[in-house]
Amino acid sequence: MNGVAVCRDGMARLLSHGRHRLPLSEAFKAGLICAAPAMLAAVLHAPLLCWSAIAAFWTCLADDSADTASSRACNGVLFGVLGALASGCAIALAPAPWLAIPLTGFVVYAGGMARAGGAAAGLRGLLAATACAVAASLPVHRWPAPLEFAAGFLGGSLWAVACMVGLWQYSHADRVRRATFAYLHAMSSFICALSEVSRGDARSEGTGRAALRTRLDAMKRIVDGAPADARAAAGAWPVNGERSVALLAGLDSLLAGYRPQGSAARRLLAPALSGLAGLIDAYADATLRGPSANTAVERLRNRLLADVRYALIRANGTALDEEERAWLHSCKTLVMAITSLAGEQIAAGNPDPPARRATAMTLLETAGRSIQSAIGEIRTGGLVSRYALRLSMAAMIAAALARFANVQQGYWLVLTTMFVVQPTVSQTVKVSGLRVCGTVLGAIVASIVALVFHNPVLLALAIVPLATGTFAARAVSYVSYILFLTPHFILVAYLGAPAGSPWLLAALRIGNSLAGAIVAVVVSVIAWPEWERRKLASVSSRAIASASAYLDAVCNFVSVGEIAPGALAAARRNACVAIDELHALAAAMRLEMFSSGHRIACARDLAWHLRRLVGVASPLECLAGAMSDTDRQRLAALGSSCLSLLDGADHEHDFKGNASSVKALTPSLFVRIIEREALASAADIGHMRWTAMKAGAYALAWSCRLKKRNQQSGPRDRSI
Repeated sequence: MNGVAVCRDGMARLLSHGRHRLPLSEAFKAGLICAAPAMLAAVLHAPLLCWSAIAAFWTCLADDSADTASSRACNGVLFGVLGALASGCAIALAPAPWLAIPLTGFVVYAGGMARAGGAAAGLRGLLAATACAVAASLPVHRWPAPLEFAAGFLGGSLWAVACMVGLWQYSHADRVRRATFAYLHAMSSFICALSEVSRGDARSEGTGRAALRTRLDAMKRIVDGAPADARAAAGAWPVNGERSVALLAGLDSLLAGYRPQGSAARRLLAPALSGLAGLIDAYADATLRGPSANTAVERLRNRLLADVRYALIRANGTALDEEERAWLHSCKTLVMAITSLAGEQIAAGNPDPPARRATAMTLLETAGRSIQSAIGEIRTGGLVSRYALRLSMAAMIAAALARFANVQQGYWLVLTTMFVVQPTVSQTVKVSGLRVCGTVLGAIVASIVALVFHNPVLLALAIVPLATGTFAARAVSYVSYILFLTPHFILVAYLGAPAGSPWLLAALRIGNSLAGAIVAVVVSVIAWPEWERRKLASVSSRAIASASAYLDAVCNFVSVGEIAPGALAAARRNACVAIDELHALAAAMRLEMFSSGHRIACARDLAWHLRRLVGVASPLECLAGAMSDTDRQRLAALGSSCLSLLDGADHEHDFKGNASSVKALTPSLFVRIIEREALASAADIGHMRWTAMKAGAYALAWSCRLKKRNQQSGPRDRSI
């Protein structure tokens, strides 16, 4: 299939499924919520309502639609109260900058420490702290301006909470169906990517597994929080999700590790993968349409199984060599396993949901755990604590520049600084570049809109599509998110204070964004910098240890079956998370100064081999039960050999002590391919680990030698 056909199929999938994958309905609802206060500000000529519009936007941004309605309401009200108190105090202390700026630093530090309670709590803490920092950078207002700003923020937040929780609520069954569709769409997209790899149009990177696991976790969280009658809308996908991920990981690893002389075997596999992607798309459509589509989907599944069986029979008569035929048989075995697993979703059910607890008690326990985590971070000087310190310092510097340098629209400088500062230097550099680029493009869009529509009411109406695009683009990329966010905020600010031309306002936004990004990068580099390259050794060791633990668990599961499937899946998930962390570390090191290209390449190769090794072993979670005793013995020996190779030992497969008993066993084609791929990856990982240990021992010996030489030569004369 040529590139034009691939693009055509991709556009067709986007048009048919993209409207369901992107949260357009929820984004439109949030856009209306954010635009309503701005519309009132334009009609009533009340600029303070624009502050309410910003509060409503931040409340919608911090909302987690996967939570229960009561939990969302409590979190939204708490965010509104904290944001109102912080902004009101900052406005009240504005005449005394020597008090307002330290208050900003304290509030921002507390907001940064909220990250210890998780991503959702960290976002709410960051937005509440941003409200304080922005208020501190505004011009001085007389009393009762603090009360008005606090009331405006609280009113906008309560308006957003009332609309999100009280109006336009989706039913539990609808939320379960949407979450299941999102998971199946991610699964189908992953299979489409594998199909392109089999045709030679792309290269397997393995990074799609993380996105698939994210969708699976989101689906499980929504299904677990739904009543029993609503959980049936997901079928058996929450139960079989881990098994499908394991099988797809094995298929990805076989495609990534296969390097044949020709591409005949890959071409024979491509139709099966395309058919499997179409089948998963059909299941996704059936999830939204209901049981009426199950009959057609079942026919499609049976036809795919027949096609795969026929292709396996036909492959025996082709000119493929033995290794290529074994590889093709292994891949199509996994395709058939995934197809059979998908068929279980029609008839199977879900286990009973866990018992629900009181929302107030849950929130109190969550707050208690977050406080304990924050205290532990402060005592140990952990990553979150250092991030909060950098964020606090950057916020105080930005607020001081906005106040003392009389920067026009200086609150945008503070906004950029607050959102650009990240836990590590590389992340800060990356986000700063994306933020500035998105701001430039968004400022141009806002200027064009302001020049076309001169009526304030029309400008307020233009906020609806911009705010909708802001929330919808969060699922696409950071640049597209900023592209919609910048004109949204510019129009809200223009309605609040229509001074100057739109082009001047856009230029001020660009200049302040650039200044805020510079402040964030400089503070991240100077104040307790968090360099990714310093974590390479620990992250690599953790990834290898997690992969070894998973291989050991698989070996026990295949040989004696003493490990429960849930524990085995948890071990695989831990290994995958550690490997993804290593891969992200290698990518982040490229943005750092003085990072060795050789170390980056080694980390990237190590992550690739570890992901391949774990992926090759993953299908055994689902297929080991149907294997013969011969294959089980071979796989048990394979696991022990791989563990020895991971330790850096020059270990030959089929132990010397068991040579006569194991080598005499003839494995199946699938087990033979698993052995080849696993041993190759384990040997490469062990070699890289042994080389790194040797280099580390050499460096340690050299440093000890220099230290001993310095001790023998005595202290140097530093009087000169």
